[in-house]
Amino acid sequence: MPGTYYGPYNTQYETFAEPAGGNTGTRPLGHYLILPDGRKYRYSLNDATVEVAGNLYQSALAVADHRNQACDVARAINAVVISSTIGATAAAEDIYNEGIIHTNDVTGEGYAYRIKRARANAQGHASVAASVVLSVNLEAGERVQVALTTSSEVTFSRNRFRQMLIHASPATARLTGVSPGVAAADRYYWSQVAGEAAVLGDGTLLQGLPVQASITIDGAVESHKRRITTGGTSVASPNYGVLDQDGASVAIGIAGGATATTYDITGGISINAPLVGNCIQVNASTDFGLIDLLYLGS
Repeated sequence: MPGTYYGPYNTQYETFAEPAGGNTGTRPLGHYLILPDGRKYRYSLNDATVEVAGNLYQSALAVADHRNQACDVARAINAVVISSTIGATAAAEDIYNEGIIHTNDVTGEGYAYRIKRARANAQGHASVAASVVLSVNLEAGERVQVALTTSSEVTFSRNRFRQMLIHASPATARLTGVSPGVAAADRYYWSQVAGEAAVLGDGTLLQGLPVQASITIDGAVESHKRRITTGGTSVASPNYGVLDQDGASVAIGIAGGATATTYDITGGISINAPLVGNCIQVNASTDFGLIDLLYLGS
């Protein structure tokens, strides 16, 4: 399981080759590195592209064909293997090792189990073709708590630090950190999750105010914004606006027909642009500002 390593400055730039030729690492995914000044990093696996310094990263996208899948066989209490026939998307070897399988519906629902860390290839699970059975081994100490039937539904989820990619704009998965340097494709490295970091800026950031994942520039952050929904509960033809902290649009107006009395503006608040941290040092748009990372699940 992930632990904590207190390392000297410059450790954050180290990268590591995969030692066994598959999806195994020298440390558990998510293992902490803490520098003397308190900056925090997590042991992570890059995807098949070169890492870019100062860019914001996110988890790999979930696979729809690997969720809400019925178990292929029943599993008794204390079982250490769970399996299901997946949908029309293949699963590469060990992509779910150190991840989670959870029971999302029917008998045994509501439980989440950690998948085994592969110290050799296929210890988590073998590669499987589309529409066949995917069997995962649970981590040592994990056991099925409520017996599963062939009606029980399970969902496979990757460890969020496995095969990360530059965040899409807007983000399409959980944010995982900021790259401190450059690493070749398919390398293990330290992803920064807390403390001061140089991060690509989208627009002019505002010192002391929060920043969020950009909704237009991959890997960047922008000033945090509040948005309101465009639909109303009883307004015939409302005018609506966006309230931005960066001053780009500050007016909000609501107008309607003679029968209008209320308008619901409670929804749609930056749901696809999660907070990242606070701006410490302002630089020009497309430059790299200094951001205090606060909200990356450190």
